[in-house]
Amino acid sequence: MTVVMVSACAVAAADPPVIPDGKSETTVYVIRHAEKTSDTERDPDLSDRGRARAESLAVQLRDSGVNMIITSDLKRTIQTAEPLARARNIKPKVVPIETSVETHISQIVNEVLRHPGATILIVGHNNTVGRIVEKLGGGRIGDLCTDEFSNLIILSLTKGKPAGLLLESYGMPDPPSSTSCPHLRDR
Repeated sequence: MTVVMVSACAVAAADPPVIPDGKSETTVYVIRHAEKTSDTERDPDLSDRGRARAESLAVQLRDSGVNMIITSDLKRTIQTAEPLARARNIKPKVVPIETSVETHISQIVNEVLRHPGATILIVGHNNTVGRIVEKLGGGRIGDLCTDEFSNLIILSLTKGKPAGLLLESYGMPDPPSSTSCPHLRDR
């Protein structure tokens, strides 16, 4: 009898978080995937530093109420989301980059808008994060630099009001830019 009760509790604890329907505020965390093993491969895995960053994201957002995760179909975004998805028992929504980057971005934005009241993590790429933020009403921030990984952009979306934007960070800080591209915090 005790074993059955423990099993029942384990199953109940494993239920995925509920996505509220119609709550007035939607919170969206937008990040770029963590560091990858290669700049030359099309779909590389995360590096050791990237895996550590993904784990730090899970710790930082563990109690944030995230109830939906959206990634692209590339390994680095899926692997960045995986520790938080596991901790929150969420199966990420994978939005493939099939035809064009603009179509991919529109599909992500439409997915966010279909879930008012949700708390959503979006894991994107240096050339999609800024466009997603802009299309959700957070203003123009442009593309991220190729050596920029620590930004945690938080959008508050309330119907009928301008989007609120807060720039935080997660994981180890990015080293100073080694290119002529200024990091988001320096713009």
